[in-house]
Amino acid sequence: MDIRSQLREMPYHTLAHWLPIIDCNIKFYGAHSQQVPYGWAMPEETHPGFEIILIIQGTQESVIHGYTYTVDEGSILLIPPGFKHTNACISAEGMMYFSAHFNVDDPVFTLKLMSQRSRIYAAGTGDNMKIRAVLESWMNMINTTAAAYSSTDKLLMQARMFELFALLSQAAENALESTIPVDATHAPAPTAMHYAGAIAEAIKQAFHAQLRSRDGNVSSVKVEQIIASFGISPGYGLQVFRKVFGHSPRAYLSNLKLQEAKMLIEQPDLSLGEIAIKLGYTHLSHFSRQFKRWTGQSPLLYRNQHAENSRNPVAQLSGENYSER
Repeated sequence: MDIRSQLREMPYHTLAHWLPIIDCNIKFYGAHSQQVPYGWAMPEETHPGFEIILIIQGTQESVIHGYTYTVDEGSILLIPPGFKHTNACISAEGMMYFSAHFNVDDPVFTLKLMSQRSRIYAAGTGDNMKIRAVLESWMNMINTTAAAYSSTDKLLMQARMFELFALLSQAAENALESTIPVDATHAPAPTAMHYAGAIAEAIKQAFHAQLRSRDGNVSSVKVEQIIASFGISPGYGLQVFRKVFGHSPRAYLSNLKLQEAKMLIEQPDLSLGEIAIKLGYTHLSHFSRQFKRWTGQSPLLYRNQHAENSRNPVAQLSGENYSER
């Protein structure tokens, strides 16, 4: 039995006091600081995850879904996934910023931030100072030499990431006056937010329930059936899910499979054939092709690299390395 299944099948003692199960996938990538001159600008882009930007010196102008925001020195901007945006330096003396991207497989947390859409945490406010402390700690961890990051470095970065999640969640709940939201006409309706969140959570629960089942074949997770269980049409469910999360329910399920595949591949006692069957693939070759489409690597190469890193820990940040965002 794999490690995750063991954790899920621990006996439940009615007289014990339990903490909640925490089972989510996270990604932290593209974190960097940079000094740029007046007139510097990034072309319009979108990201699959959230982007958080701290303006250390100078002023940035951001255009998000056609709305223009001025992000002053010391302020922090949070841009949700899937939002088209541009960023430019408008201060004559230039600008220095720190930017990081993150994604977390927690529909409740994601919806909480998405409901606020893009947000500016103004310099000097309570939320700003708490969040800035986390961002500055990441900046202090940036290695300007050619030396590799250690496994301890990576664990410290992850610890700060969860601290950031808690601070952003608290700020969203408090809805302080220092927060400047995007025009409400661009925010999904509460009903859409409700259904999108419910669909995401139901897909995640069905996926993990199937992993715990005797056959463990997740191919039986049917997105259309899950949507229909809420009494709405598949078309409407797909529409609201994409509007809220920026991608389809199938893409969300595919990402769950990818993260589970990585976790299983990292367990050397499981054969790749067993993993393929557990994830709903009838042939190892089908799973290998899909995994390579996901990651650019074969499952065997991914396993070998993980084993090598375990013997000689080198912890680079997950995702791309950006010199510019």
